[in-house]
Amino acid sequence: MRRDDQDAMVRITSAGGRVQADDEVRRPGRGGYLHRSAECLARFERSRIKEFRSLRRKIGLDERRDLTERIRSRLATTAQLE
Repeated sequence: MRRDDQDAMVRITSAGGRVQADDEVRRPGRGGYLHRSAECLARFERSRIKEFRSLRRKIGLDERRDLTERIRSRLATTAQLE
């Protein structure tokens, strides 16, 4: 199985108790990646998995919804949503 390029994905980080999109890919802390596709963001949002493994942190439903909405709005303004 081939891994996707990180350039084609959105990096999210967990630092200071918050999960945020890392647009510059420079924020400190643990990081994870999501595809830029609406399908992947929706799947992440409604996932029943409580812990995001790469962040080593639990992410609640409200926090996932807030994060995906912020990512969608940023990608829509830059026309990068697939």
